[in-house]
Amino acid sequence: MAHYFGHEKLIVYQKGMLFIALRSALLDKLARRVAACDHLTRGAESILVNIAHASNAWSPKERMVYQGNANGSALECAACLDVLVAKALLQQEEVLPGKRLLAEIVSMLIPMRKTTADRVREGLVQYCTKRGNLFDHEDLEVYQTALRLIAWLDPMLAKFACSADLRTKLDKSTTAITLNIAEGNGRFSGADQSKFYRIAYRATIQSVSLLDLADGNVLEGGARVEEGRELLRRVAAMLTALSKAVTHA
Repeated sequence: MAHYFGHEKLIVYQKGMLFIALRSALLDKLARRVAACDHLTRGAESILVNIAHASNAWSPKERMVYQGNANGSALECAACLDVLVAKALLQQEEVLPGKRLLAEIVSMLIPMRKTTADRVREGLVQYCTKRGNLFDHEDLEVYQTALRLIAWLDPMLAKFACSADLRTKLDKSTTAITLNIAEGNGRFSGADQSKFYRIAYRATIQSVSLLDLADGNVLEGGARVEEGRELLRRVAAMLTALSKAVTHA
């Protein structure tokens, strides 16, 4: 394949293309579509588009913005795969190749940002967390708690005597919590991180209200939702603390 543009020669861009193909194969396996599917589709496309923009931008400030967007989208995609596992739509071993590919992409984007005063250059840093996870956000208790919320909620949705629209909104809002935690953690500035944590917090409050609505219409024999409420309370408290910490860092 001929490369007519500079960004097409970048290994990180080529790996982004590989992830697009892998994403499509994974989505084809799913028995049903959930909010994370649409986020995964848009996020994978955003990785490529922002890498291309970063490669072709003349201003160092512009390049940093696009690189930050690409990095955030890569982490959002990784979180989407975790959500699909939490919902038992995919197995951990099925998503691991995709997460490893995303980790490689992030490992290249980080040194690209550090050399952004020059034209975009590729490098590689070993990207592994203190706890041995692929991504820093996976070490966060708030992220793990958000995934537990999703794993708890998905089988409960069928027990709620509420509209399909309300179930869809609950899926979207709880997914938004998880994805914004991941993307916020990957942003390059405290202000950007705080912005995404605040979005996750608003999604948490929305989820509480939606869960209350669902609880008011449970089937006879009732679904116990206190565990979900407690998980949401914990997430809200941790997001508040995180947002303050990165704002004053």
